[in-house]
Amino acid sequence: MADQDPIGINEVARTTGLQSSALRYYEKVGLITPVGRAGGRRQYDLSVLQRLSAIALLQEAGFTIAEVGQVLGGGNDSWRSLAQKKLGELDARMARIAAARELLVSAIRCACSGLDTCELVAERCGRHRKVVQTLSLTTNRGPRGS
Repeated sequence: MADQDPIGINEVARTTGLQSSALRYYEKVGLITPVGRAGGRRQYDLSVLQRLSAIALLQEAGFTIAEVGQVLGGGNDSWRSLAQKKLGELDARMARIAAARELLVSAIRCACSGLDTCELVAERCGRHRKVVQTLSLTTNRGPRGS
């Protein structure tokens, strides 16, 4: 690939389906690097296409841009470690989603006339404060146990 001519930002955008602004953002945050400029336009080595595919895969898997940078900046061991951590986060999120789904299914099946008379709501009396405190702790300090 190194002996091939670099490709312009517009061709990279056309090939990948990404906007030029996304490519410039990826450059700004250090995910990709142009090899130079021609006529004032960024030029990239063809290897950028593989890198952009890796970025897309990681984003589809739920990695943030900052996490993508960590994965791409580390070696294979770093990638595996970060992927394992992401799996744990996804498992925890899936458990919360399953619990929320079960609660909604129960609420839909409930024969009460409204939320103000619902036994499911009455069972949770006082729990709202605990949930809000837990969410506040998680938001302000990161996930508990970190």
